[in-house]
Amino acid sequence: MVDELRIYTLRPGAMADYLDLAEHVAVPVRGDRYGQLLGFWANEVGAANAVVNLWRHGTLETRKALRQQLEALPAWRERYLAGVRPLMLRQVVRFLDPVLPLAAPASPGPNLYEQRLFQARPGEAGALAEALAREGEPGQIAVWTSFAGPINEVVQLLAHADPAARLAHSLHGRDGVLARHAARIQEVETSLMRAAPHSPFR
Repeated sequence: MVDELRIYTLRPGAMADYLDLAEHVAVPVRGDRYGQLLGFWANEVGAANAVVNLWRHGTLETRKALRQQLEALPAWRERYLAGVRPLMLRQVVRFLDPVLPLAAPASPGPNLYEQRLFQARPGEAGALAEALAREGEPGQIAVWTSFAGPINEVVQLLAHADPAARLAHSLHGRDGVLARHAARIQEVETSLMRAAPHSPFR
C-alpha cells in the first residue's frame, strides 16, 4: 500500500475556481478508478494558497499504469488539465509509508484539519514517526514517513473539532511535540485546512 500526498500551490485568488474544477470535473472523471481518494483539503493558515489531496494506491507500479490511463482520457486532458493549468504555480508529490494508517476523525465534522511536515535529522524519521504514532496526540488520525519526494520527512495529520481544541495543545510547551522530539527534528511546517466539499472526511 502506498499513500500519495499531493500539495498544489495556486495563484492567489484561484482557490474557488480550482475547488470547483476538482469537485465537478476531476472527481467525477476519475472516481476511485485511478487511485482511492482519502482526503482533499484547502489550506486556511500556513501556505494559504495551497490545496492538499491524499490518494491511496496498491503499488507504485499500479499507480503508474493507472496514471497513464487517466492522462489518456479526453475529459481529463481537455476539461480538467486545461482548466487548472492557469491556476497553478507548482505541484509537490510525496510518496508515503503509513506508520499509523489513516483513521476517521472522532468527530463527524466539520473538522479543522492540521498537516504537520517534520523534516527529521538524517536517520531519525522512522524513530520520530513511531514515537508520534505511539504517543497518540489528541486529534491525531495518521502518521507517515516519506520515501520519495522530500526525504527524511514525517507527515502527521490531525483533526480538531474547532480552533480551541487545536490551541489547547501547544507545539512549543515544555511537553509539546517540538520539546519532546527536538533532538530528532530539523524543522517543521504546519498548515490548518478545511475539507473540500468532495472530501471523504469532513
